[in-house]
Amino acid sequence: MIEKADHRHSLAFSLVEVVLALGICTFVLIALIGLFSSGWRTSRESEDQIQAANLASRFIAVRVAAPTNGPAIPNGIPFEKMSQPYGNALTGADNYVTTSGQVSASYSPEAAYRIACNVGTNAETGSTVSQVYLRLSWPPQATGTNEAGRYEILTYVSLP
Repeated sequence: MIEKADHRHSLAFSLVEVVLALGICTFVLIALIGLFSSGWRTSRESEDQIQAANLASRFIAVRVAAPTNGPAIPNGIPFEKMSQPYGNALTGADNYVTTSGQVSASYSPEAAYRIACNVGTNAETGSTVSQVYLRLSWPPQATGTNEAGRYEILTYVSLP
């Protein structure tokens, strides 16, 4: 006698198993995409912060090397402002700087940061030390609460 084959134990997946597997894969894929975008954003913010710190350090290092004497340094902190009363060192209210360190009083597409710089002597420092405050913020066209990031440094430079 020949028995009929039992088809209840086939090797195929059921529709429920396929839908469940696709749901799990979709959940994992969305989570991975979220992690990658968060990592990329954090990396970009870190890059902006490091670039701003490097630019600020360069501006200050140039002035420390020659606080009030020597030739004028293009796109740097004006040396004549170092021994004057504390105030704005750059012309105009809004100034911008590129990643290469070029300072401009007007916005251009190459601008990477908005820069504010106050320097000079005051009652606390006397006439032998200049206080230097630099603030770089980005994106350059943003102001106040619209800034994505900001780097600030306050330091003192001895005057000859």
